[in-house]
Amino acid sequence: DGLLAAAAGATYRTGREARSEFNEQYAPEKADGWQMGASILLHGRDMGRPIPYTPPSFAIKYDPSKANKRTIKTFEDGYWWVELGSDDDIIADYETIRHKLLGYAHGVWDYIKNSGKYPEAANYALEWIGSLPGRRESRRFIGDYILSERDLVENRHFHDAVAYGGWSLDEHCPGGIENPDDPPSFFHYHFDEVYEIPFRCLYSRDLRNLLFAGRNISQTHIALSSTRVMATCAVMGQAVGTAAALCMRHETFPRELAKTHINELQEQLLRDDAFIPNRPSRDPLDLARKATAIFADSTTSGDAANLTDGMSRDFKGKIHHWQSDGLPAEVQLEWESPVALSRIDIKCDTNVHRDFMLRKTPRANHIRGVPPELMKSLAADVRVDGRWVEVGARDENQTRLVRFTFDQVRATAVRIRLKETYGHPHAKLFEIRCYENP
Repeated sequence: DGLLAAAAGATYRTGREARSEFNEQYAPEKADGWQMGASILLHGRDMGRPIPYTPPSFAIKYDPSKANKRTIKTFEDGYWWVELGSDDDIIADYETIRHKLLGYAHGVWDYIKNSGKYPEAANYALEWIGSLPGRRESRRFIGDYILSERDLVENRHFHDAVAYGGWSLDEHCPGGIENPDDPPSFFHYHFDEVYEIPFRCLYSRDLRNLLFAGRNISQTHIALSSTRVMATCAVMGQAVGTAAALCMRHETFPRELAKTHINELQEQLLRDDAFIPNRPSRDPLDLARKATAIFADSTTSGDAANLTDGMSRDFKGKIHHWQSDGLPAEVQLEWESPVALSRIDIKCDTNVHRDFMLRKTPRANHIRGVPPELMKSLAADVRVDGRWVEVGARDENQTRLVRFTFDQVRATAVRIRLKETYGHPHAKLFEIRCYENP
């Protein structure tokens, strides 16, 4: 909700902008105070035996004849459409909304258990129900740029892009579950590719030392309908955290950082395995880019040269990886003259392109452990005075970015030994970086 920013006097908006203000096709003709609502989820579990359910006194009866596309497909993951919004103050109305949502959630579970429509739910118990409503929208603070529907739909490029999104424009109906005349989701506008989020949306135009990330950034209501999802909020959070650290390093403020150090911010994010669409790394400190040769074992996809092309993901149909023909496998970088090294970064495969959407994608895509494509066991060697020396090894790796740091050496080559994945028959890498300093 941006409580600190609001208390400090930062300018913000609430509600929906008029269509004409930002030329947004999906905005209402006139501005109003409606905000997307909050939801309370629940979780059912199959106990293997019949489990009775008696609703609490505050349960609100669920009437499927007035549900309007509010469907019950599973008993395990809850129902996002148990939602209530506000045309007044979604923050001040919090307690009222919370109590109503608990009533509606219990009413839905009562219908599942006791209506006779779902005999297959007989063995399910209500294992968990939320106590704090998950809010989709409240305050949106104003920065040096306001992200709008057209920025997303037209996939505009920003010189200061630091994050991205890809969820559809997904506007929920005013009133939520208390508005049976409309479906819970007004519309979906699906994008052909991911869009960029500029740094200027992530700091206040009023308070020089204020950064923000998530649903409270500088954007219109319609833009928020896409950027609000948690994974997008997370990558904005990484950008803001990194920016704050750079502000401390340079003893400056966000607006000045945007003007004088934006490339440094972007390069640091890319080093740390963030992804910025249409922004390949041009890191001058990366010695792997200066290697005179890079080669690898036989491949089934991609080329070893892709590992230093500045892109750490396949993007827009172009391959930016190397994949081995079986395991074990090796990749090697060579320099004509010795270089000082104390750090090697390796970016592995976690299959970030796996189609995954709760309640819609097949259960086979819902991996509840480590992706089978990820490298489980790997090691790094450097060649010093003609002799290979191991400088890093990991046997139970669980991260896409593997970083080995070691005492500085002068080496003429780096060798990455790829031993085992979590089940995939091939090793796949997207990037190798080498640095003089940790």
